[in-house]
Amino acid sequence: MDFLTECTKCGKCKEICPSYEVFLNESFSPRGRLRLVRALAENEVMSGNALKQRIFSCLLCGACENNCPLNIDVCNFIYKTRAKTKKGFLLYLFKYFSFYPGLFFSVLQLLNSSKHLKSLLNYPRLTFLHRFLTVPVKQKQQDFLQVYTKLKPAGRIAIFSGCSVNYLLPSITGSLIYILNRLNFEVIVPKQYCCGAPLLSAGFKKDAIKLAKKNLKTYKSFNIEGVITTCPTCAHFIANVYKELAGEGISVLNIADLFEDFNFSINSQDKAIVESSAFFHASCHSLNYVKDADKTIKVLKKLGVADIKKKQGCCGFAGLFSFLFEKQSMDILRKKVLEYETADMIISSCPNCLIQFKFAMKDKKIFHYVEVINKILLKGEKDGRTIKF
Repeated sequence: MDFLTECTKCGKCKEICPSYEVFLNESFSPRGRLRLVRALAENEVMSGNALKQRIFSCLLCGACENNCPLNIDVCNFIYKTRAKTKKGFLLYLFKYFSFYPGLFFSVLQLLNSSKHLKSLLNYPRLTFLHRFLTVPVKQKQQDFLQVYTKLKPAGRIAIFSGCSVNYLLPSITGSLIYILNRLNFEVIVPKQYCCGAPLLSAGFKKDAIKLAKKNLKTYKSFNIEGVITTCPTCAHFIANVYKELAGEGISVLNIADLFEDFNFSINSQDKAIVESSAFFHASCHSLNYVKDADKTIKVLKKLGVADIKKKQGCCGFAGLFSFLFEKQSMDILRKKVLEYETADMIISSCPNCLIQFKFAMKDKKIFHYVEVINKILLKGEKDGRTIKF
């Protein structure tokens, strides 16, 4: 409660809050939510639909924490308050599919494959699912340990794919495996589970703890240098939030650091030059927690992506937010679409941002940065010619 009373209401959180920008209401700003959390704790207000709307409209992006002079952990207060709220049917449905993402994507595939069932996706509470249909549901990765060996490896690294990559964008994992092998690492891909971020965001803390302990047990059982994930939300969650949930986190590595540590470079005669101009979209969790965008851009430039500009700002996806507040999610997205329309290509480290952009800009070239690196390395190996994406 100390931080709740220490907030000076300076407004530095409010000026960069994406939800305040679309709701334009003080109670939908970080400092407004903190005041409501305090009022709830002191029995000044009762928990009801109006309060829930304000607490659940937080995107949990972390921008306010990065901008707060007192370093107030706003998201942690939001998590705790959501855990205490009474849940409705939609949140329990969200919980079930978060626990069983394979079932969710299978049901989505079934709905999309039937002319009669597909009409259900136009139901007001389900229209947000259309953004997932932009990317065809792929065959799920195998439910057993996969190992990609090297003769004399520099070490062993495990991969944490994340649900969106595992079920919708598995080629990203394939690209990451190739890159790590190229860096001379043995790669292991254990059976994949959700990191638990969707569950905690919906207020199901006990269930998030169960997944945290399951993932900790899995990755601690291997003799590895660390874990790499292609999702910054997963990276922040398993490295940092797990410490709050389960008392310890998973050691997460950054692929840009590996390129730097091994001083990796391509011979000038083999170097692949990328002609396309690109915007690198630094996602919220990449920018505010993982803080890897600048290092990733440096690697991309080193490998041949000369014309690349860093961009930032929420895309509007934010998991649960796009489910509960679809209109506001789309409002945020439209602003980014207008900002990004001049780029030949959009690159990001966040698979959910990629899905959001693919939904809104179907003719735009949109890639995860490991896909770009993978293509550059493959092209450089073969003939070193100019790459056109």
